[in-house]
Amino acid sequence: MKITYKDVGQGDSIILEWEKEGKQKIAIIDCNKKGRCNPVLEHIAKLGYSEIELIVLSHPHRDHFSGLLQLFNYIEKKGIIINKFAHTLHWSATNYWKYFESSSSASRLLSKTISKWAELKKSNLIKRFIGLQENFLLPVDDHISLHFLSPCHSDAEEYQRIVKNDADKNIKDASQAANHLSTVFLLTQGDLNILFTSDAEISSLNNILNNYPQIIKDKVFHLCQLPHHGSFNNHNSVFWEAMKTGKIEGKHVIASAGKHRIYNHPSFEVLKYFHECGYLIHCTNILNGMQEYTEHLEKISESSLNFDGGSSIAEEYRVSKDRVFNISENKIIFE
Repeated sequence: MKITYKDVGQGDSIILEWEKEGKQKIAIIDCNKKGRCNPVLEHIAKLGYSEIELIVLSHPHRDHFSGLLQLFNYIEKKGIIINKFAHTLHWSATNYWKYFESSSSASRLLSKTISKWAELKKSNLIKRFIGLQENFLLPVDDHISLHFLSPCHSDAEEYQRIVKNDADKNIKDASQAANHLSTVFLLTQGDLNILFTSDAEISSLNNILNNYPQIIKDKVFHLCQLPHHGSFNNHNSVFWEAMKTGKIEGKHVIASAGKHRIYNHPSFEVLKYFHECGYLIHCTNILNGMQEYTEHLEKISESSLNFDGGSSIAEEYRVSKDRVFNISENKIIFE
């Protein structure tokens, strides 16, 4: 399997690809545009996929869904089959999707996206809809399953508490609270554990740790997505310290982030924390905390560096680009 974190600026677009009986398979987690470009759509078109095994919308924020409508339009035009489409919108009240984004333009885009996926279901291009929730095991192929750990009922209760059970009157809170509907899931292949966290909040990670300690505690997670693009406000050290830490070879963390006038993801403090826990650090763009982190590494002794497996920071690593991980023979190889 190959896992590609597309460079989509501030946002997420993740592609899983594998081969079965000589045929290339693909699954997509979120779809964000970067300016006028749609990297996921370009990838699908370039490789000529006629079938998509799974699309996951991790939660309803624009930097995770901005490219979905354009992708759906292309899928409709080309007659591409989507075997499964999974999302977490069912956790909110029927009309709350209107308030997942504070801007009217983003809300209209989400509305059009929801309408389009309903059309694709009616025309049988989307074969199955799935509402994601905790402890849901989703087989994707013979040897690939995704174990969804979030959101749970407590996450939905926290969402309602924040919006005071009335999103119509608390629009700003409703937009921010949508991160509590983020899905967190585990992909296991052989002895490798890969964790996808979307924009999961600290409380959601606590719920997972409390509800499923057997899945998290004392295990090695070989590739982890940093919650909310490496935000310090979403960093839960208790959750991460429950896993096996230390200088275990082949542990990676990844943040997909880009320029934003407010967010400035990822956080230098978060990256430094994971470095000290023995992880190799990756980011789709070298800016904000990642820029600070590379400068920090250049100042410390080369003998203590743990940056992409080398003792120096290669110039090519500074380039903003996709980050690709190949999973083979119980190893994760960073391209």
